[in-house]
Amino acid sequence: MSNPAYEDTLTQHSIWLFDLAPSMPPTVQLHGFDISEEQYPPKHMWPENVSLALLDAFRDVPPTLVGQYDVVHVRMWAANIRDGKTGPLISHLQQLLKPGGYIQWEEADLIHQLVKGPKALEFAERIPCLFQKVGLDFSWVTKLPRDLEEARLEVIESKTDSFQDFLVQKCTDTYLLALGEILRGTKLTCAEEIVPLVTKHEAELQCLCAERKGTVYNWSPVKILAQKTA
Repeated sequence: MSNPAYEDTLTQHSIWLFDLAPSMPPTVQLHGFDISEEQYPPKHMWPENVSLALLDAFRDVPPTLVGQYDVVHVRMWAANIRDGKTGPLISHLQQLLKPGGYIQWEEADLIHQLVKGPKALEFAERIPCLFQKVGLDFSWVTKLPRDLEEARLEVIESKTDSFQDFLVQKCTDTYLLALGEILRGTKLTCAEEIVPLVTKHEAELQCLCAERKGTVYNWSPVKILAQKTA
């Protein structure tokens, strides 16, 4: 493989690319894309073999990027897929790949969670009703291997795991913060009659964050490796 190229979709802070760059030969190109540049680090901090640009992953790939990448890395799209429709995103990723290239997908299964603590269990039982009302269907993650295969990609590995003990608290912290962001975003876009329900869940989440003793709130990490065979 000469001058291999890696792409990171929804790169945000570019942590994955910046972490990978030192271990790669200088000939390896690492490209990160997102719909906004707001979270990109200052350009003077970019490694020499890393470039960051704008790209909408729900639209067709520009001709200059079609078939350019050996590996496309995808991570944490759970809250960005509406109504469980993965087809447009998978099609976008396929267009980026060279024949024989790989999709490396890390995802959060928000259906099969590890939840402990009375308030956490109550919150986890009630919040799906709100998500259903606003079209947030997280069950697509469990169907992702099937969706990739239906798109004629070969699924080489698919694994659902749990966090090691020393990461359980960190995941809980991250997940509760993410749920707060999801609720804030939902409040801005939902129908007016749903706003009081969102506000109620925001208050419940604040109580949950305040009473942390014995609370565990983890998603299940999912890892998938798929190949474009033609």
